[in-house]
Amino acid sequence: MQNDPTSDKFIVFRIADCLLALPMNNVLKVINSPSINSGGLRAMGLIQLGRHTIRVLDLYHQLSPKQPLPSSGNQPFLVITRSPQGELLGISVDEPPNLMELPRDSLRSVPQSERQSGVRKLISHAAVISQKQATTTIFLLDLKHAGE
Repeated sequence: MQNDPTSDKFIVFRIADCLLALPMNNVLKVINSPSINSGGLRAMGLIQLGRHTIRVLDLYHQLSPKQPLPSSGNQPFLVITRSPQGELLGISVDEPPNLMELPRDSLRSVPQSERQSGVRKLISHAAVISQKQATTTIFLLDLKHAGE
């Protein structure tokens, strides 16, 4: 991938039936998710990673509330990022995320009226990408409201 001034790099991952993305420079690390038995904090939405306690965002249940978690609730990867307030956040994903370059002109702002509740308040933009005979929509996460 070359540095193209008309595009930006994103870490893209699938949760439920949605493709979500974070700007590459906002992702601190992608790791194998610690085991469910790591400290008993998991039930509270927290995991302990070394000396850091990380809040895990449950985007799967927000995007697909009626479906059970895949793989018996054991999502093998954790995308670690930081909220604008400096809090460490983890996003559990089933598959390794991809690095993608998205053209800036493909990003469309999501109207504020559509960002009122649930996971929708975490989505700032949508990118519609046409490849071959398929069109894919990728939603850009905005973690400003992650603590609400």
